Amino acid sequence: MSAEPAQSWSLTRVRCSSSPLARAWHGCTISLLAGGPGPYAVQVPDWVLAGIGAVAGVLAGSYLTVLAARVPGRENVLHPPGRCPVCGARLRAMDMIPLVGWLRLRGRCRSCHARFGRWYPAVELATGLLFVLMALRFGASPVLPAFWLLAALAVVLTVIDLRYQRLPDLLTLPAYPAALALLGVAALVLPGGGHRFLAALVGLAVAFLLFLLLHVISPAGMGFGDAKLSGVLGLYLGWLGAAALVAGLLGAFLLAAVTGLGLMAAGKATRKSLIPLGPFMLTATLAVITVSGLLPGPAW
Repeated sequence: MSAEPAQSWSLTRVRCSSSPLARAWHGCTISLLAGGPGPYAVQVPDWVLAGIGAVAGVLAGSYLTVLAARVPGRENVLHPPGRCPVCGARLRAMDMIPLVGWLRLRGRCRSCHARFGRWYPAVELATGLLFVLMALRFGASPVLPAFWLLAALAVVLTVIDLRYQRLPDLLTLPAYPAALALLGVAALVLPGGGHRFLAALVGLAVAFLLFLLLHVISPAGMGFGDAKLSGVLGLYLGWLGAAALVAGLLGAFLLAAVTGLGLMAAGKATRKSLIPLGPFMLTATLAVITVSGLLPGPAW
C-alpha cells in the first residue's frame, strides 16, 4: 500500500470587490490551491477583519504609548514593562489592560496620584480605528500587515512630533526595512505585485529627494526628520500609484497651510511660529490611502 502524498498549499489569488460597502458585506475571497486540483475558497467578511483590526489596533496602541513616552528620552522601551512616569511605581497586570486599565485607575497613578494624560487612551483608540480603516480598505489582502504597520507608525510619530517636535530615527529608520519586507512579501503573492513594488520604490525615491531638496534649500522650514519620514510615506503612496503619490505629498502641505492660517486667525500662532509638518504628512498619507479605496478599481 502506497502512502498518499502530502498536499501542499499555496496562495494563488486574493479577490475583493472594488466597492468598500460591498466588501464590508461580502468580504474577500482567498483562493488556495491544494496540490494542483481546483481552488478552495475561504470567505473572510470584512466585518470580521474589522473586529480583528480593532482588537489588534488597541493592543498595539497600548505599546505605542510606551514608545511615545520613552523613545524621546532614549529610555528602555522593554523594561520595566509598565510604570508611572512620575514616581516610577510599577503598574499591576490589570492596570496595563488597554483602555480598561486607564478607566480602572481613573487616569491617575495608584501611588502618587499623578495624572496620566488623556493621550494614553486616545492613542489606543486612534490605533484601533486606523487598523479598522485599513482592514476595510484592503480586506483579506497580503498587503494589509504592511499598512497596519504604517497606521501604528503614524500614531506614535504624530504624538511625539506634536509633543516634542521630533521624529526619532529609532522609529523612522527601522520602518524602511520593515515596510520593504512586508510589501515585498505581498508583491510575491498579488497579481501585478512586482509592478506595484517597483512603483513603491520609485515613490520612495521621489518623495525623499523632494523633501531632501526642500531641507537643503530651507533647513529651518523643513527638518531632516521630515525628509527621512517622507521616504517611508512615498513607499506606501507609490504602491497605490502616481496619483496617490502626488495627492499625498501635496496634501501634507495643504493641510499644514490651512491649519497654520486657522491658528493665526485664532491668534494662537504667528508667521514665525514653527508647526511640525510630520503629523500633516502622516494624516495626508492615511487620508489618500483611505479615500483611494472609495474609487473604482481593484483593491490592493
